[in-house]
Amino acid sequence: MSRPADLGFRTDVNYVFRGCGAIPEWSVEGVDGFGGVLVVPVPPETIVFGTVADPGSLPRILGKLEALGMHVASVHRVRELPPPHHGSL
Repeated sequence: MSRPADLGFRTDVNYVFRGCGAIPEWSVEGVDGFGGVLVVPVPPETIVFGTVADPGSLPRILGKLEALGMHVASVHRVRELPPPHHGSL
C-alpha cells in the first residue's frame, strides 16, 4: 500500500511547543525534519513554532528542545504557522 508521501502528498505537520527556558532560534533550525522554526520568547515562557516532516521524529525534536534548556510543557498541532518576523519583536 502506498503512503501519502509516495503519492506526492505532503505529510508535513505544523506544531507549537510551549515551555519554560530560553533557547536561541539558530540552535533549533539544524534539527533534521524540523523546519520553518520560529522561537518566540514570552517570559517566563518560550514558544517554538515549526513544521515537522515526520511525526515519528517528535521524540527526537522534544529531546533536542530539552537538551537546549527548554522544559516543554505542551505540544499542539496547528493549521498554520505565524509569518516569520524580521528584526526584534
